[in-house]
Order: sequence, then C-alpha cells, then structure tokens
Amino acid sequence: MIAPAMAYLFKRLGLLLLTLLAASALIFAALDWLPGNAAQLIMGPEAPPEAVAALARQLGLDQPAWQRYGAWLAGLARGDLGLSYAYGAPVSDLIAERLAVTLPLALLAMGMAVLVALAAGWWAASQQGRAGDHLVMGLTQLGLALPSFWFGMLLVMLFAVKLQWVDAGGFPGWREDLGGGLWPGLRALLLPAVSLALVQAAILARVARSALLDISREDFMRSARAKGLTRRGALWRHGLRHAALPLLTLGGLQFANLLAGTIVIENVFTLPGLGRLMAQAIANRDLIVVRNGVMLLAALVLIINVVVDLLHGWIDPRLRTRTRE
Repeated sequence: MIAPAMAYLFKRLGLLLLTLLAASALIFAALDWLPGNAAQLIMGPEAPPEAVAALARQLGLDQPAWQRYGAWLAGLARGDLGLSYAYGAPVSDLIAERLAVTLPLALLAMGMAVLVALAAGWWAASQQGRAGDHLVMGLTQLGLALPSFWFGMLLVMLFAVKLQWVDAGGFPGWREDLGGGLWPGLRALLLPAVSLALVQAAILARVARSALLDISREDFMRSARAKGLTRRGALWRHGLRHAALPLLTLGGLQFANLLAGTIVIENVFTLPGLGRLMAQAIANRDLIVVRNGVMLLAALVLIINVVVDLLHGWIDPRLRTRTRE
C-alpha cells in the first residue's frame, strides 16, 4: 500500500521538476533571447554606447546565453535571485515582501469563492427547476459577465466613497508597531478579495450544481431519500462529499488564476503585492524582477496542480491504480 503511493508521489514530483525546467527555459528565452538589448532598454535610447556596454558587462549580458541561463538556474537553486535594477535590492527580498500581501489576498478570495459556491450550488441543486434554481443560475451568469476590475471599482465607489466604511486603497501592513495589524490588514484586503472571488464563485457554483445533480441520481442517494432524508438533506450530508473531485480540480485551477489575476486588482486598489511589483518592474524595464516573478507564478501554478493531483489520488485510490497500469 505504501510503495505504490510513494511511487505515485515520486512520479508526480519528477514531472513537476521537468515541467519547471521547461518553463524556466521558455521564460528565459522570452526575455533574453528575443531581439533587443536589455541594457539599452534599461538606459534608454539616448544613452551613450559606452554606458550601455558597461551596463551589459555588469549584468552579464556579454556572456553566452547558455551560460547566463545556467547561472540563473544556479541562483534559483541557491535562492539567490540577483539584484533589482530599479530598486537596488535583492529580488528575493522584494518578492517575499510582496507575497505577504498577494498570498493572503488570494487565499481570502478563494475561501470566499468556495463558501459561496458550495452554498449556492447546493441550494440550486436542491431547488432544481424552481425559482431558487433559476435565481442562482442567473446570478452566476451575471458574475461571469462582470470583469473583476470593474466590479472592484463599483465596490470602491459604494463602500469607500459613498458609505466610507473602508479605505479606497492601500495596505497598512501586518505589523502593529508600524500602524497595521491583522484586522486592519484583512480589512484592506476585503474589497479586493470580494472582487476576485466574484467570477470564481460563479464558475464553482455552476460546477457544484451540475455535480450534485449527477450524484442525486445515484443509488445511494435514492437509499438516503428512502430512509427519510429530504432532497436537500441528502445532498448536504452525502452529495457534497462525493462532489469533491470535480470541485477540487476546478478549485485548484481557479486558485492559480487568482494568483495571476491579482496583477490587475492590486493596481486597482493600490496594494503593494506581487502583481503591482510586476507591473512596476515592466514599466521600469526591470527585467530581472520580471523574469523571477513570472517564474515564481509559473512554479506556484504547477505546484498547485501537483497538489490537486495528489489529493485526487488520496480521495480516490483508483486514480493511482490507473496510473500504474
């Protein structure tokens, strides 16, 4: 029992490493091997050639591409991501500081989306064909149609400008000695999280309803109904658990989308997160920050997918058996 599980784990980790290596090659090629001089872009078109050449030597751009790629991979393995051109600070410190905002924002948004989606999907499935079902499906269609950034601006106008319940933007930090703290930080992330959760909750709710309707036709659900449970109670006690696989699959993909979607929302709410750092790095032509930031996002997406696959194997051991066959 243990050996097959470990073999499945090692296989998934090996595929993860190979995929990360392929992603790193693509990212490096996109930013370093395409036509254009990074030193010239940083210094501007009016910079003298001597200054551009000096900066190119300083950045190691005079070395062969394969050597620069190998040096970057070695730095990634050591946790040394180099120095930012624009900030003059270690890229690892910049990214770690910004992740302290982006990850809680994504987790808060995902938590909201899952709770709303499960409740809405369960209610719609229990009210199939009735007014409640049509209402939930109509609201999910509206949620899919509204862009997150536009919905975020509406929330700012209502809750920050008109009602003045929260600030329109900014982030006080997590440290109380610097004027922040847990509650002020969560309060600053509330509206951005709601903006991000809207589309994700709409998608998950539709999938949850569909999965629960499929499960409601199973024999064990009919047996639960025969024992006296209402349709709503049977779906709640037995249906949600059996609908975990499709929800888990889509939820993992949605969380990865949330991490990428924070780029726009963080700029709408002026949050000092990873997305805002990436936007500023692109504007400042800080290519080393862009390269490592994109690599981090790609790694997070791939790791989330692997975790979802492992959870699938844990929930349904038949998937591990099929993999071995």
